[in-house]
Order: sequence, then structure tokens, then C-alpha cells
Amino acid sequence: MICDRSTGTVAAWILLVGIVPLEAKPRVIDNADMRYSVSVPAECRLEEGPGTLEAICAPDFDEAKSAELAAAGALLLEVDAERVPTDAKAYAETDFRHEVPEAVCGDADGPKVKLANVKASKVGDSDVFTATVTCPEIKFLGLAERTAEVRYVMASGFRYRLMARTLSSDWAGVKAASEGFLQSFRASAEKKS
Repeated sequence: MICDRSTGTVAAWILLVGIVPLEAKPRVIDNADMRYSVSVPAECRLEEGPGTLEAICAPDFDEAKSAELAAAGALLLEVDAERVPTDAKAYAETDFRHEVPEAVCGDADGPKVKLANVKASKVGDSDVFTATVTCPEIKFLGLAERTAEVRYVMASGFRYRLMARTLSSDWAGVKAASEGFLQSFRASAEKKS
């Protein structure tokens, strides 16, 4: 790039580089016990528990901000995995629609939670349920409206609940990372050799 100092091209270029966030770098997480793998941005803080993985990311993927940011105001990439007995009742779209408001928004009644693009499909041997969710503002907590993409995978012997959620005002800037997270998920039966 040729820069003309007399016209301020260098200053404008430096300003642009400071504003436009760089692409998030992926970090692959393999969970042998729960039989899945998923990629999360390397700049995110990870919190893991039995069957859960949370990647808490600043919307601009600044590692220092991600280390301090509360999950409620961050881009939250989450996997909840559990073993399912072979004789368990089959999970259906009505179960998904009933469960998502509480699981994603913390709203058990869910009348203000908006579900859109709800789809049920078969991917290999797994049943997959997806939706776009809008969680309402929670004024007493000072929490603005949030948007989430949700993907539930019912695989042989396992149930996986994936969510990418952030403040609605930040959604456009984190959409690519959210989609990358959801698309990277593989149950062991789905892994490519």
C-alpha cells in the first residue's frame, strides 16, 4: 500500500485498522467423554463443567475484555451435553419449542420470547432442531434484548444443546463467529476421518 502523508491516507488507514475487528482465530475443543468437538474463537474465555462448555467472548474479540466480561453482556457460545438412556422418550419439535425460552432466555413462561426459523431435520442418524431466538429486555437486571442461534442435536446416546447468544445490538458483528461455532460442532459419529 502506498501512503501519501500529505493527504492523511496513513492516518485514515490506521484509524480504519483500529475500528475493524480482526477475524477471530479458532480453537478446537475435543471432549472425548461426551464425544463431541467444536471450534471457538481463541480470544474467548473458557469455562467448563461436567457436560458444559462456555466460551465468553467480547463482541470485538479482544482477549483482555473477554477475560473480564460478564456472560450476560458477552457473546456466549455454549455446549451442554448429556448422556441419554436408550429407552428415553424421543425428543420432538414441541419439546424443543417448550424448552428453548427457559434454556436460552431464562424465561420459563416464554410469552415474550420470540422463536423464528424453527426447523427440525435429520442429519445422518441425528435429529437436529434449530431456531433463531430473541430474548426480551430484562429491565430490573439492566439487560438489553438478546439474540441467539440455537441448535439441538439428538444423537445416539447423547443430547447436545448449542447456543450462540449476544446482545441484539452486537449480533451483526458476531454473526460469522456464531455461525462458525455452530457449524463446527461434530458428534463423534459425525466426525470426518
